Amino acid sequence: MAVLCVFFAHLYEIASGHRSEVGWHFAQMGVLIFFVHTSMVLMLSLERARSEGAALFGSFYLRRFFRLYPLSMFCVALAFVLAASPHPGEFVRHWTTGELVSNLALTINLTYTDEMVGGIWTLPLEVQMYVMLPFLYLACRAAPVRRVAVLWLACLALGLLQPHVSQRLDVFAYAPCFVAGVLAWRLSRSTHRRLPGWLWPAAFAATWPVFLVATREANMYYRWAFCLTLGLAIPWFQELRFQPLVQSTKLVAKYSYGIYLSHVGIMVFLFRLPLPALAQWSALAVLAILCPVAMYHLIEHPMIQAGQRAASRLFGRSTAASASAPSLVA
Repeated sequence: MAVLCVFFAHLYEIASGHRSEVGWHFAQMGVLIFFVHTSMVLMLSLERARSEGAALFGSFYLRRFFRLYPLSMFCVALAFVLAASPHPGEFVRHWTTGELVSNLALTINLTYTDEMVGGIWTLPLEVQMYVMLPFLYLACRAAPVRRVAVLWLACLALGLLQPHVSQRLDVFAYAPCFVAGVLAWRLSRSTHRRLPGWLWPAAFAATWPVFLVATREANMYYRWAFCLTLGLAIPWFQELRFQPLVQSTKLVAKYSYGIYLSHVGIMVFLFRLPLPALAQWSALAVLAILCPVAMYHLIEHPMIQAGQRAASRLFGRSTAASASAPSLVA
């Protein structure tokens, strides 16, 4: 749902050429859904690995690197090469070496650099938050829920303070969004899942208005409230058992990182070409599926496996247990 919100919001804006407030809200909400989801799933992954000490930190960081960087670096490098081609087209910008390095390193929020790939602005926030997740896991795994709630309030204070210190620290503005996923994980360990899974889609949609009523001027308050609402709701519901829905969402999630990184470039390229509308939409239907699938099987999945092998060799067999953890969008 997170990646589809982003995909269709951008599709409407790029295809129509009009900025849409509804589209902006859904695109941003998709990012927030993922922030909560990824924190919760990574807490489950750390818990399943049962690693301690250097193995916990080393294996986590190594596997995160192999999970995120190879595909993002490929997309950034491709954008740079296309911009440097003799006839790149009027919609392609030429990038400096500094911009290239910052995008490759996923530090664009620290260097105030424009994104070379649509949507890549979220990845630096994820990388910087991932640095803290093993510490949060150790701090929260045996802590009472109220202590995790206090942690969320502390992150809220950091989010309020951040604009007055430096825009380079914007990861702290999103810390309450990520920590809402940590809270969901901690609650899931002590909360009985009383509500049936078939109610979850409706309950999930019922959280959306918390952010959809946001104003752009004060949207961070709504982001924090939405993520907290979502994090508090998740632990009460049982797993979904309706296989058509489970399998279809699993398939989208499998290729979601490639969808996220490729969709803006594909849309901009196709809708700027002087082609009939039918040809544009037909090509989009093909490329929007073919590109993420190819990226997953040629780059993403092999690098995930390489990261798992490297972590197992360096930090022992305890890391192998986390290999079966749920797949992530990013």
